[in-house]
Amino acid sequence: MSIQTTYNNRSEIWLKASVVGSLWASVEIILGSFFHNLRIPFAGTFLAMNSVAIMIAFQQIWKVKGLFWRAGLICALMKSISPSAILLGPMTGIFAEALLIEFSTRILGRNLLGYIVGGSLALLSTIAHKIVTLLAFYGFDFIRVLVNLYDFAIKQIGYPNLKPKLALSFLFLLYIFLGFVSSLFGYFIGRKAAKYASVEANNIPININTDKKLFELDKNQVFSINGLFLHFFVIAICLLIINAYSFYVGLALIMLYVLVSIFHYKRSLRHLKRPLFWVQVIVLTMLSTIFFNGFKNGSFFDLNGLIVGIKMNVRAILILVGFSAISVELRNPVVKSVLAARGFSQLYLSIGLAFSVLPSIIDNFAKPKQFIRKPIAALSSILLQANHILEIFSQSIKKPKIIILSGERQAGKSTFAYELAKILKFKGQIVGGFIAPGKLENFRHSEFEIMDLLSGIRKPLCSIHKKEGEKTGPFVFDPIGQQFGKQLISPEKLKNVTIVVIDEIGPLEIKGFGWTESIEKLLEDPTKLHVWVVRKSLVNQVIKKWNLLDVEVIDITHSNPMKVAGNIINTNQR
Repeated sequence: MSIQTTYNNRSEIWLKASVVGSLWASVEIILGSFFHNLRIPFAGTFLAMNSVAIMIAFQQIWKVKGLFWRAGLICALMKSISPSAILLGPMTGIFAEALLIEFSTRILGRNLLGYIVGGSLALLSTIAHKIVTLLAFYGFDFIRVLVNLYDFAIKQIGYPNLKPKLALSFLFLLYIFLGFVSSLFGYFIGRKAAKYASVEANNIPININTDKKLFELDKNQVFSINGLFLHFFVIAICLLIINAYSFYVGLALIMLYVLVSIFHYKRSLRHLKRPLFWVQVIVLTMLSTIFFNGFKNGSFFDLNGLIVGIKMNVRAILILVGFSAISVELRNPVVKSVLAARGFSQLYLSIGLAFSVLPSIIDNFAKPKQFIRKPIAALSSILLQANHILEIFSQSIKKPKIIILSGERQAGKSTFAYELAKILKFKGQIVGGFIAPGKLENFRHSEFEIMDLLSGIRKPLCSIHKKEGEKTGPFVFDPIGQQFGKQLISPEKLKNVTIVVIDEIGPLEIKGFGWTESIEKLLEDPTKLHVWVVRKSLVNQVIKKWNLLDVEVIDITHSNPMKVAGNIINTNQR
């Protein structure tokens, strides 16, 4: 059985979720930036209403089960392009809204009632999300300060009987109503757009752009799987000590942890550099000093309140820096490889598709003022682009899946590829292509051979001792070896092959020479899985040159041939 990576056959729903996620994220980024720059109050509520309307509108065009949560997950990850918070903030809010609408429609059906209930729950979740976020940052002491501040405020305005529960009830009813309105808006706009979905719209020009990657890595960042779990453990211990045992011991441990994290994860410092963050620290400390004990003594200073205020802010700094560090560790290529092997490969491909068109969509879509002044026209224009972008995505993925084996010079990449090929052959796969084993002299490669993985035949490829021929760096290439390699990866030679190994793809191919022409012919056939050997420093250039989206990069220092072979076999069986 050949390995099929034609994405539509296996999971068209993820492809459509990529379309919805990219369009949804573009609106979130456009409006979110606009609201943030103008400091518009209740911006989160407006964005939540927009999210509900978009989700329900798209469901009228594509009545697909499971579209909500997939699109929400993709949009949430894309909204978190900035390393500000992968685990907190907009990501969790957006995904929660999508899950609630998905849950409602699963129970009540994909009908108007299911949409209205789901939309109302999604709007209510923005309140719950805000409360949970505040509790995570500041703890339950913040609630006490807030309640006392509320009691003081209602007494000053002459409504002492307006208790917090009553105020919250009014707030909940308001958000249910906003969810109701957003759901109806999305439903009727979506129904209208669905009538014209088959008609060719005035499509915007969309370009696939792979220059930037979601979860882009800092080349100087050192990752650690143990460090990822250590952060969770240290955060939990620090919170336990500062809340239940000793404030001063907890404070010392947190400050030490924060300093170490800032030194190791430079991005953690970004939040602490923002003036608004320190304004919030000062305001919260002042409010806690005055209102922690309810302003009982009529004094503007309470020592216990001051200590509690400091404790809440120290806790907030711990959470902020700690989860920023965790978000960096989650960018670890090893984590990505493990998740891909556990069934998340479709998610990574969908995010890559959505992210690749995001800059083009943002450049061409309506500006923030147009969204606000003419929301019906703006949302309709988004919906009418859905099939256009779906077609672009369908064309983009008509390439084989690529597994890149990466490593440093002389790290054993060819040996790894050879062992992998042997295991795959033993497991019943037909493996073609070639590897290029090298010979060492004085701890440096002096020559390379090219070996046919089908027949085992070897021929010289290049050598530092050869005098005549095409020279690249210190090596002179043998034209017979070069021609032999091109034959080994020709479509005719690989007609019955399921897996193609190419060792290796380097500077020559990036410049358009070497195996480039043969590779481009092979990429026209999406039914074969490719295993490419690429030097670690050239991986991004190779991905960019061939505009690869369905690609998995494996660092050979963190894996082994048996494990990689098992993942490939599992892909084959699916």
